Amino acid sequence: MQGQEAKEKFKGCYVATLTPFDKTDRVDEGVVRAHTEWLVEEGVAGVCPVGTTGEFLFLSTAEKSKVFKATVDGAKGRVPVIAGVWGSRPEQVLALVKLAEDAGASGVFLPTPIYYPANSTAILRWYENARNGCSLPVFAYNIPQYAANEISLECLAQLFAEGTIAGAKDSSGKAERIGEQVRRFGEQGTIFAASDSFATEGRKLGADGFISAIANVAPSLFVKLWAGEESLQPQVDALRNALKQVGAISGLKRLLEQKGFAFGHSRIPYTEVPEGWSCIVE
Repeated sequence: MQGQEAKEKFKGCYVATLTPFDKTDRVDEGVVRAHTEWLVEEGVAGVCPVGTTGEFLFLSTAEKSKVFKATVDGAKGRVPVIAGVWGSRPEQVLALVKLAEDAGASGVFLPTPIYYPANSTAILRWYENARNGCSLPVFAYNIPQYAANEISLECLAQLFAEGTIAGAKDSSGKAERIGEQVRRFGEQGTIFAASDSFATEGRKLGADGFISAIANVAPSLFVKLWAGEESLQPQVDALRNALKQVGAISGLKRLLEQKGFAFGHSRIPYTEVPEGWSCIVE
Protein backbone atom coordinates (compact mmCIF):
# COMPACT_ATOMS: atom_id res chain seq x y z
CA MET A 1 0.00 0.00 0.00
CA GLN A 2 1.48 3.33 -1.08
CA GLY A 3 0.68 6.90 -2.03
CA GLN A 4 -2.89 8.09 -2.09
CA GLU A 5 -4.27 4.76 -0.92
CA ALA A 6 -2.28 4.96 2.33
CA LYS A 7 -2.96 8.67 2.76
CA GLU A 8 -6.68 8.11 2.36
CA LYS A 9 -6.88 5.25 4.86
CA PHE A 10 -4.40 6.47 7.47
CA LYS A 11 -4.98 10.11 8.40
CA GLY A 12 -6.38 12.27 11.17
CA CYS A 13 -5.95 12.09 14.95
CA TYR A 14 -4.71 8.73 16.27
CA VAL A 15 -4.10 7.67 19.87
CA ALA A 16 -0.94 5.96 21.15
CA THR A 17 -2.82 3.87 23.69
CA LEU A 18 -1.80 2.88 27.21
CA THR A 19 -1.66 -0.72 28.46
CA PRO A 20 -3.81 -1.51 31.55
CA PHE A 21 -2.71 -3.97 34.23
CA ASP A 22 -4.95 -5.54 36.86
CA LYS A 23 -4.02 -6.02 40.53
CA THR A 24 -2.12 -9.21 39.71
CA ASP A 25 -0.03 -7.38 37.07
CA ARG A 26 -1.77 -9.06 34.15
CA VAL A 27 -2.85 -7.22 31.02
CA ASP A 28 -6.54 -6.34 31.43
CA GLU A 29 -8.05 -7.11 28.04
CA GLY A 30 -11.51 -5.97 29.09
CA VAL A 31 -10.22 -2.49 29.88
CA VAL A 32 -8.35 -2.41 26.55
CA ARG A 33 -11.58 -3.16 24.70
CA ALA A 34 -13.69 -0.68 26.69
CA HIS A 35 -11.15 2.12 26.36
CA THR A 36 -10.77 1.53 22.62
CA GLU A 37 -14.55 1.60 22.16
CA TRP A 38 -14.72 4.93 24.03
CA LEU A 39 -11.92 6.46 21.96
CA VAL A 40 -13.68 5.49 18.73
CA GLU A 41 -16.99 6.87 19.99
CA GLU A 42 -15.21 10.13 20.83
CA GLY A 43 -14.18 10.47 17.21
CA VAL A 44 -10.52 9.46 16.93
CA ALA A 45 -9.36 8.32 13.50
CA GLY A 46 -7.31 5.36 14.70
CA VAL A 47 -5.46 3.71 17.58
CA CYS A 48 -1.84 2.62 18.00
CA PRO A 49 -1.35 0.03 20.79
CA VAL A 50 1.95 -1.31 22.18
CA GLY A 51 4.11 1.70 21.45
CA THR A 52 6.09 4.04 23.68
CA THR A 53 2.99 5.06 25.64
CA GLY A 54 1.94 1.39 25.81
CA GLU A 55 5.08 0.38 27.75
CA PHE A 56 6.21 -1.89 24.92
CA LEU A 57 9.60 -2.60 26.48
CA PHE A 58 7.95 -4.16 29.53
CA LEU A 59 5.48 -6.46 27.74
CA SER A 60 6.06 -10.06 26.76
CA THR A 61 5.22 -11.26 23.26
CA ALA A 62 2.15 -13.05 24.64
CA GLU A 63 0.99 -9.87 26.37
CA LYS A 64 1.45 -7.83 23.21
CA SER A 65 -0.64 -10.35 21.31
CA LYS A 66 -3.44 -9.98 23.86
CA VAL A 67 -3.36 -6.19 23.53
CA PHE A 68 -3.45 -6.44 19.71
CA LYS A 69 -6.52 -8.68 19.79
CA ALA A 70 -8.38 -6.69 22.43
CA THR A 71 -7.74 -3.41 20.62
CA VAL A 72 -8.98 -4.79 17.31
CA ASP A 73 -12.04 -6.17 19.11
CA GLY A 74 -12.75 -2.77 20.64
CA ALA A 75 -12.30 -0.92 17.35
CA LYS A 76 -14.75 -3.30 15.61
CA GLY A 77 -13.45 -2.30 12.19
CA ARG A 78 -14.57 1.30 12.61
CA VAL A 79 -11.05 2.76 12.62
CA PRO A 80 -7.60 1.43 11.71
CA VAL A 81 -5.43 -0.22 14.36
CA ILE A 82 -1.69 0.24 13.78
CA ALA A 83 0.11 -2.15 16.12
CA GLY A 84 3.57 -1.59 17.60
CA VAL A 85 5.91 -4.47 16.70
CA TRP A 86 9.30 -3.56 18.14
CA GLY A 87 11.50 -6.42 19.29
CA SER A 88 15.17 -6.61 20.17
CA ARG A 89 15.89 -9.10 17.37
CA PRO A 90 14.62 -9.28 13.76
CA GLU A 91 12.99 -12.65 14.40
CA GLN A 92 11.08 -11.14 17.34
CA VAL A 93 9.84 -8.37 15.07
CA LEU A 94 8.68 -10.94 12.54
CA ALA A 95 6.81 -12.88 15.21
CA LEU A 96 5.02 -9.72 16.35
CA VAL A 97 4.20 -8.72 12.78
CA LYS A 98 2.54 -12.11 12.28
CA LEU A 99 0.61 -11.78 15.56
CA ALA A 100 -0.60 -8.29 14.58
CA GLU A 101 -1.72 -9.60 11.21
CA ASP A 102 -3.50 -12.56 12.77
CA ALA A 103 -5.24 -10.23 15.24
CA GLY A 104 -6.70 -8.19 12.38
CA ALA A 105 -4.58 -5.04 12.68
CA SER A 106 -4.63 -2.61 9.78
CA GLY A 107 -0.89 -1.93 9.85
CA VAL A 108 2.21 -2.01 12.04
CA PHE A 109 4.60 0.66 13.26
CA LEU A 110 8.20 0.00 14.14
CA PRO A 111 10.78 2.15 15.94
CA THR A 112 14.41 1.85 14.95
CA PRO A 113 16.87 -0.43 16.73
CA ILE A 114 17.66 1.13 20.11
CA TYR A 115 20.61 1.88 22.38
CA TYR A 116 23.47 0.72 20.11
CA PRO A 117 24.30 2.95 17.10
CA ALA A 118 22.76 1.77 13.83
CA ASN A 119 23.77 3.14 10.43
CA SER A 120 21.41 3.62 7.50
CA THR A 121 22.22 0.20 6.04
CA ALA A 122 21.21 -1.50 9.28
CA ILE A 123 18.04 0.58 9.53
CA LEU A 124 17.08 -0.25 5.94
CA ARG A 125 17.49 -3.96 6.65
CA TRP A 126 15.50 -3.56 9.89
CA TYR A 127 12.43 -2.27 8.03
CA GLU A 128 12.84 -4.59 5.06
CA ASN A 129 12.73 -7.51 7.48
CA ALA A 130 9.39 -6.34 8.88
CA ARG A 131 7.92 -5.64 5.44
CA ASN A 132 8.91 -9.04 4.09
CA GLY A 133 7.20 -10.71 7.02
CA CYS A 134 3.60 -9.68 6.31
CA SER A 135 1.16 -8.10 3.90
CA LEU A 136 0.30 -5.23 6.27
CA PRO A 137 1.46 -1.64 5.68
CA VAL A 138 4.58 -0.83 7.70
CA PHE A 139 5.13 2.59 9.27
CA ALA A 140 8.60 3.75 10.30
CA TYR A 141 8.74 5.39 13.73
CA ASN A 142 11.42 8.01 14.35
CA ILE A 143 11.97 8.82 18.04
CA PRO A 144 15.71 9.49 18.37
CA GLN A 145 15.50 11.07 21.83
CA TYR A 146 14.67 7.62 23.25
CA ALA A 147 15.90 5.16 20.63
CA ALA A 148 19.31 6.87 20.19
CA ASN A 149 19.03 6.27 16.44
CA GLU A 150 17.47 8.62 13.90
CA ILE A 151 16.13 7.63 10.49
CA SER A 152 17.87 9.96 8.05
CA LEU A 153 15.81 11.61 5.32
CA GLU A 154 17.94 9.79 2.75
CA CYS A 155 17.08 6.49 4.43
CA LEU A 156 13.38 7.40 4.44
CA ALA A 157 13.60 8.27 0.75
CA GLN A 158 14.90 4.79 -0.04
CA LEU A 159 12.31 3.10 2.17
CA PHE A 160 9.50 4.97 0.41
CA ALA A 161 10.97 4.48 -3.06
CA GLU A 162 11.31 0.71 -2.57
CA GLY A 163 7.80 0.40 -1.17
CA THR A 164 9.08 -0.86 2.17
CA ILE A 165 6.98 1.59 4.19
CA ALA A 166 3.54 3.12 3.72
CA GLY A 167 4.28 6.07 5.97
CA ALA A 168 6.29 7.47 8.84
CA LYS A 169 5.64 8.71 12.35
CA ASP A 170 8.03 11.41 13.55
CA SER A 171 8.31 12.25 17.25
CA SER A 172 11.43 14.39 16.93
CA GLY A 173 9.45 17.63 17.33
CA LYS A 174 11.67 19.21 14.66
CA ALA A 175 9.57 21.42 12.41
CA GLU A 176 12.17 21.59 9.65
CA ARG A 177 12.51 17.81 9.50
CA ILE A 178 8.76 17.13 9.44
CA GLY A 179 8.16 19.87 6.89
CA GLU A 180 10.81 18.32 4.66
CA GLN A 181 9.14 14.90 4.96
CA VAL A 182 5.83 16.39 3.89
CA ARG A 183 7.48 18.07 0.89
CA ARG A 184 9.57 15.08 -0.19
CA PHE A 185 7.39 12.11 0.69
CA GLY A 186 3.89 13.52 1.02
CA GLU A 187 2.74 11.87 -2.19
CA GLN A 188 4.34 8.54 -1.34
CA GLY A 189 2.61 7.78 1.94
CA THR A 190 1.20 9.05 5.23
CA ILE A 191 3.24 11.43 7.36
CA PHE A 192 2.27 11.39 11.04
CA ALA A 193 3.54 14.08 13.40
CA ALA A 194 3.76 13.34 17.12
CA SER A 195 4.63 14.84 20.53
CA ASP A 196 1.55 16.52 21.98
CA SER A 197 3.06 20.00 22.19
CA PHE A 198 3.66 19.81 18.42
CA ALA A 199 0.06 19.15 17.31
CA THR A 200 -0.79 22.59 15.93
CA GLU A 201 2.62 22.96 14.31
CA GLY A 202 2.38 19.51 12.72
CA ARG A 203 -0.98 20.36 11.20
CA LYS A 204 0.33 23.67 9.82
CA LEU A 205 3.27 21.86 8.24
CA GLY A 206 0.87 19.66 6.29
CA ALA A 207 1.18 16.33 8.11
CA ASP A 208 -1.58 13.86 7.23
CA GLY A 209 -2.22 12.95 10.83
CA PHE A 210 -1.10 13.20 14.41
CA ILE A 211 -0.47 10.50 17.02
CA SER A 212 -1.15 11.62 20.59
CA ALA A 213 -0.58 10.20 24.06
CA ILE A 214 -2.77 12.74 25.87
CA ALA A 215 -5.68 11.78 23.62
CA ASN A 216 -5.97 8.67 25.82
CA VAL A 217 -7.79 10.88 28.34
CA ALA A 218 -8.96 13.75 26.10
CA PRO A 219 -9.77 12.30 22.67
CA SER A 220 -12.39 14.87 21.67
CA LEU A 221 -9.99 17.69 22.57
CA PHE A 222 -7.44 16.38 20.08
CA VAL A 223 -10.03 15.64 17.43
CA LYS A 224 -11.11 19.29 17.59
CA LEU A 225 -7.53 20.53 17.66
CA TRP A 226 -6.60 18.52 14.60
CA ALA A 227 -9.74 19.78 12.87
CA GLY A 228 -8.39 23.30 13.18
CA GLU A 229 -9.35 24.66 16.61
CA GLU A 230 -5.86 25.98 17.33
CA SER A 231 -7.06 27.88 20.41
CA LEU A 232 -7.09 24.51 22.21
CA GLN A 233 -3.31 24.03 22.01
CA PRO A 234 -2.62 25.95 25.27
CA GLN A 235 -5.04 23.60 27.05
CA VAL A 236 -3.08 20.63 25.70
CA ASP A 237 0.21 22.22 26.76
CA ALA A 238 -1.07 22.84 30.30
CA LEU A 239 -2.18 19.21 30.60
CA ARG A 240 1.17 18.02 29.26
CA ASN A 241 3.07 20.14 31.77
CA ALA A 242 0.97 18.78 34.64
CA LEU A 243 1.65 15.20 33.53
CA LYS A 244 5.39 15.81 33.31
CA GLN A 245 5.40 16.50 37.05
CA VAL A 246 4.48 12.90 37.85
CA GLY A 247 5.46 10.96 34.71
CA ALA A 248 3.20 10.95 31.67
CA ILE A 249 2.26 7.26 31.63
CA SER A 250 1.49 7.03 35.33
CA GLY A 251 -0.35 10.35 35.25
CA LEU A 252 -2.46 9.37 32.26
CA LYS A 253 -3.42 6.13 33.99
CA ARG A 254 -4.48 8.05 37.09
CA LEU A 255 -6.65 10.36 34.98
CA LEU A 256 -8.24 7.40 33.23
CA GLU A 257 -9.05 5.88 36.63
CA GLN A 258 -11.02 9.07 37.32
CA LYS A 259 -12.94 8.48 34.09
CA GLY A 260 -13.85 4.95 35.11
CA PHE A 261 -11.17 2.98 33.26
CA ALA A 262 -9.14 0.83 35.66
CA PHE A 263 -5.71 1.07 34.05
CA GLY A 264 -3.93 0.23 37.28
CA HIS A 265 -0.22 0.69 37.85
CA SER A 266 2.72 1.27 35.54
CA ARG A 267 5.54 -1.22 35.43
CA ILE A 268 9.07 -0.50 36.70
CA PRO A 269 10.86 1.90 36.30
CA TYR A 270 7.77 4.08 36.53
CA THR A 271 6.67 5.30 39.94
CA GLU A 272 3.15 5.68 41.19
CA VAL A 273 1.45 9.06 41.19
CA PRO A 274 1.49 10.80 44.60
CA GLU A 275 -1.80 10.80 46.45
CA GLY A 276 -3.64 14.06 45.97
CA TRP A 277 -2.26 14.78 42.50
CA SER A 278 -4.86 15.72 39.93
CA CYS A 279 -5.45 18.01 36.99
CA ILE A 280 -8.52 19.05 35.06
CA VAL A 281 -9.41 17.23 31.85
CA GLU A 282 -12.33 18.60 29.88
